[in-house]
Amino acid sequence: MRLFGQVLDKQLRDVNGQNAGRIDGIVLELRPDAPPRLTYVEVSPITLLARFSRRLARWYARFDQRLGPGRGTPFRIPWHRLTHEHTAFRLDLDIEATAINALEDWLRERVVEHIPGS
Repeated sequence: MRLFGQVLDKQLRDVNGQNAGRIDGIVLELRPDAPPRLTYVEVSPITLLARFSRRLARWYARFDQRLGPGRGTPFRIPWHRLTHEHTAFRLDLDIEATAINALEDWLRERVVEHIPGS
């Protein structure tokens, strides 16, 4: 149970130090005759919403599919690509090269840029 407290909801930073969201979920590999192994972390509103309401998560996943290819499922990051740093985890990827910010990019293009004075 300490794993949840040490990993879940922790800040992610990309290779450039830019915030890349928070860890919304963890994926464990169940192995016979061995303890479970942490294989992936998930970064996605879908995973976050599923912690509260599966129905709301399914609705958002259908919306998320319209944001581009590969969307509609949580973004998974292999555990070995993360390094723990004091209060956050460092990701060895550039966030701009991933789909993590797809919702933010969509909102910026479709909503924010059309607000006068933005």
